[in-house]
Amino acid sequence: MLATSPEKRRKRQTLHPQPRLAPPLPARSMVKDLEECAADLEITLMEWQRITGRYMTALARGDNWLYRRIAAIASRQNGKTEIIKPRVLLGFKLNRKMLHTAQDRARPRKSTFEPLVDFFDHSANRLKYGVKKIREANGQEEIICKDGGSYTIAAPRSGGARGGTFDDIFIDEAREFVDYSIDAIIRPTVLARPNAQVMYFSNAGHAESVILNDLRARRDEDRNLAYLEWSAPPELDRMDPEAWAYGNPAMGITIALEALADYAATMQPEVFDTEHLCRWVVSMRERLVRPEEWQAQEFMALGRPTRPVMGIKTDINGMRASAVVAWLLPDQRVALELVADVTGDLQGGEPIKATYLGPMLVEKAREYGVREVYFDPYTDGDLARHFKRAQKVIGRDYVQATLGFEQRVKSRQFVVDDELAVIAADLEHTIKHPSIHGTHVAGKASPDRPNTAAEAAILATWFASNPVSIAPARIY
Repeated sequence: MLATSPEKRRKRQTLHPQPRLAPPLPARSMVKDLEECAADLEITLMEWQRITGRYMTALARGDNWLYRRIAAIASRQNGKTEIIKPRVLLGFKLNRKMLHTAQDRARPRKSTFEPLVDFFDHSANRLKYGVKKIREANGQEEIICKDGGSYTIAAPRSGGARGGTFDDIFIDEAREFVDYSIDAIIRPTVLARPNAQVMYFSNAGHAESVILNDLRARRDEDRNLAYLEWSAPPELDRMDPEAWAYGNPAMGITIALEALADYAATMQPEVFDTEHLCRWVVSMRERLVRPEEWQAQEFMALGRPTRPVMGIKTDINGMRASAVVAWLLPDQRVALELVADVTGDLQGGEPIKATYLGPMLVEKAREYGVREVYFDPYTDGDLARHFKRAQKVIGRDYVQATLGFEQRVKSRQFVVDDELAVIAADLEHTIKHPSIHGTHVAGKASPDRPNTAAEAAILATWFASNPVSIAPARIY
C-alpha cells in the first residue's frame, strides 16, 4: 500500500505479518523485482504483502514458478488486491499474457485496470514497460505491450475469459464462486502454457464457497499450491484484539483498531468472523443460536424423566434421523436428551428404512415413558405412522417452536444430556430461514449437512415447555 507517515506507523498495534497457514517460505524469488515495480507505482509493500510477493514470485529449478497456484486469504481492506498491480507490471517485463477476473467485472476494472491506465498516461511509463495500446471500452479492457505481454479483464462467463490462452490469471474474491464453472473456463486457458500461474485473492468463505474450500482442503497435499491464510485462530474470542491482529495483518496501517472494536461489538457474528477475522463460517446467514450461548447451558446426566415428549426429525434425503426427548423440570428449565441419531448406508446411498427405525423409536418412547411425539409431516410421515396420536408440527406452530427454543437458549434454561455433543454440532449448522409469517424458522445452513438432532430438539422443547392435558400416548 502507499507509504504511511512515521506518526501513523508509531500507532501500529501488534501485527502478525506471517500467514497462520502457509508452506515454508521459499528461498528464491523475484520479490526484489516486484518491489521495484511497486516503487514505480509509488506503492510501498507492507511486510505481509512482501511475504505474499515472495510466494507469488518463488522460483524453482530452471527459474520457472515454484507454485502454479497461489491463494492469498485475508480480511477485507488489508490490501490483498493491491499487490496485483505491481505483479502486472512484472508480468509485462516478463512478456506474460494476463487475465484478471471476478464475479463482478467492475471490481478488477476499478481496483487495477483504471489505476494502471492512469499510470500509463505518462509516456515515460509506457516506454519503460513497452505498452503500445490500451483499450478502455467496457467489455474490451486491455493493455497490450510491444513484446507480446498483455493484461485483460473479463467476467468469468464472458468470451474474454473463455477465449485464447494466458500465462497468469488473477481471481478476485474467490469466496463468491459457489460452483466449479470458473475452473471449467480458466483451466483450459492455461493448459498449454509451460509456466502458467493462477492466483486467488479472497477473505474467508462459507459452506458454499466450493473453489475456496477446495483450495483450503488441498493446502497440505498439493505441492503446486501455496495457500496463505491470515486468520484468527478458532480458540480466540471475537472480542480479543489478538484475534483481530491475526486476521488483519495491516492493522494499524490501513485498519484501525477502534473500528474493529466497534464492528466486533455491533456486527452480526457470522459477518464479523468472515469479513474481519477471516474465519470460515457455515453460512453468512445468522445462526439460530450462537455456539457460546449453547455452551452456557448446564450439561449433565439426567435422571428419570417426568412426563417427557419426543421430537423426531428425518433429513429430506432420508440418510439421517434423530430423536430427542424433553421434559419440564421443577425449576422450569427444560431437560433435553438425545436418544437416537441414525444414519443410512452412506457408502451405498441407501436411506434409512422406516420399518427398521420406527419400531426402534417406539421402544425408546416406551423406555422413557413418552406421552406424545411431534414430527414434521414433510419428512417424518412414515415414521409417525408407528406412533398413536403423533402430532404434526407445521406453519405457525414451528415458528413458535423455533422462537421458544431460541429464547430458552439465550436465557440458559436447558439441562442437556448429549455426551457426544451431537445437538451442539447440529446447532452450528442451523440458521434462521425467513418465514411467511414475518419472522423466521430454524433450518439447515447447507443442503449437504443435515441438522436433524437440532430440529428434533426444537420440536421436543416447545411441547415440553407448554404442557397440555392429553391422555398418555398409546404406542404400539
